[in-house]
Amino acid sequence: MEIQHPRRILALGAPDSGVLGLLRDLTGSTPAPQTSTTAGLSHSWSLKTKYYTATIPIWIDEVPSVREWRSEFIKPEAKEVISVIGAWIFCFRRPVTTAHVAAIKEALKAIADVIERACGYSGDAVCLAVAMPQSTTPYLDMGKEEWDEVCMEYGFEYIDSEEKAGGKPKNDFGEEVGVKRVEEAIMANDWEGGEVELDVSEEWEDEEGEGLDAEELEMGRELFGLKAAIHGEDGESGDEEEDEETQVDELESMMRKMIAIKETSEGMPEAERKRFAAKAVNDLMKDL
Repeated sequence: MEIQHPRRILALGAPDSGVLGLLRDLTGSTPAPQTSTTAGLSHSWSLKTKYYTATIPIWIDEVPSVREWRSEFIKPEAKEVISVIGAWIFCFRRPVTTAHVAAIKEALKAIADVIERACGYSGDAVCLAVAMPQSTTPYLDMGKEEWDEVCMEYGFEYIDSEEKAGGKPKNDFGEEVGVKRVEEAIMANDWEGGEVELDVSEEWEDEEGEGLDAEELEMGRELFGLKAAIHGEDGESGDEEEDEETQVDELESMMRKMIAIKETSEGMPEAERKRFAAKAVNDLMKDL
């Protein structure tokens, strides 16, 4: 069975937390950041099991300030975005000090709070906390049981990206370990239910209804929707008419740029065209 509209993965962490490294190990590739931040990047992961096949969209976010990130994601506008997230992958470097441990706990608590506010206790997203390698040595020595306890308190499964099964194919519970465990947990998840449409204007398409290739257009829709939903207006100002005019202008400008991308990519081989369009759309989203 092919899942046509799967839910999404949100991979996030502090700057230099190793998110892209984990995605490379999982999917075999990563998006190429054009700036010093990974926030706003998108990726995809093609999964195939004996039960389903699906191409899972991956949103990537960077969290310099947990407090600011939380304040944005607990807004009512963000609920629609959170409802289509099927997995949260929080990456963190192995802590060097107890202050680093406290920061990791703060981030886990913030994510758990965001999920609970949007989905209640019925939220069924997979939540994984993945420890990434630390270049600074020595780092704080915390055992797996201690990390399990810390992460479970906030509804996360702790995974050590470097863990090996000690020569055995799986651990004592019959589970994979390390990055393989991340893959196993994602593949075992229910990815149906991503049909919710983010509030994005249909003006993305040109007058003839063509626009970009469906895959690239959908990527643009999702990223614009994510940006609009999380950083949307609070509705409290009296300048709604002016704000609407600004939004229309921005959409028209974006539409023209999207059409230009399409025209530029015409005539390219399909694989090259997709790579070009995906990169162009990613660059375009950063200007929002």
